Amino acid sequence: MDSDIQLMAWHGWGFDHTCWRSWENILPDHIRISLFNRGYRGEQRDITFTGRSARNIVFAHSFGLHLCPPSQLARADLVVIFGGVRGMHPEAAQFNRRSKLVLGNMIEAMREDPGAVIRKFMQNCYRPDPAPEIDIQNYRFEKLRHDLQVLNECSLEVEPLTKAKKICILHGSSDKIVPKAKGRELYNLLSRHSSYFEVKGAGHALPFTHTEQCWAFIEPELRSTGTD
Repeated sequence: MDSDIQLMAWHGWGFDHTCWRSWENILPDHIRISLFNRGYRGEQRDITFTGRSARNIVFAHSFGLHLCPPSQLARADLVVIFGGVRGMHPEAAQFNRRSKLVLGNMIEAMREDPGAVIRKFMQNCYRPDPAPEIDIQNYRFEKLRHDLQVLNECSLEVEPLTKAKKICILHGSSDKIVPKAKGRELYNLLSRHSSYFEVKGAGHALPFTHTEQCWAFIEPELRSTGTD
């Protein structure tokens, strides 16, 4: 598997492009990685496939699946979804109301003490692993709050994903942000050309805390997309 590959990575809510640093020592040299940055910290950076690579890969963590343009998903040979979800809220009415209330409270709390919201969210993302120290002074809280409102209403457009050649869905067995049932729901929706794996002991931040374990699942899926 030595042909040139372009990998584009989209982070989720509250993160930035630096969250993918653990992949620098994992990925082989022939995989060139481009990192999207939403602009919660630092300048926004958009990315696109160049069309000069033998194969294209998308990495999408959580909300990053919704931030990735459908046109890029459709061009991918492999889409890897970490802790992904089609929509944030359950369909059942009683669970839907509670889920919307929780997220609504989080949105309102962003007005009063956004730093506390970010810290708690990161702690829950990384559990059962410890969360890294963060400097809340560098965050753009209005953008974070805006995207929470988007999350509150979003529903993933599935058709572009069906055009990708292969999909690999990874979910942490101890995810405290997105229940495993949501990952399986996404898999059931895309099961004709997708694979689903649970990473034991990993939380919502699984691509950053369990990088080697994730790659062990992803590499065979990538190999199956090529002929080399």
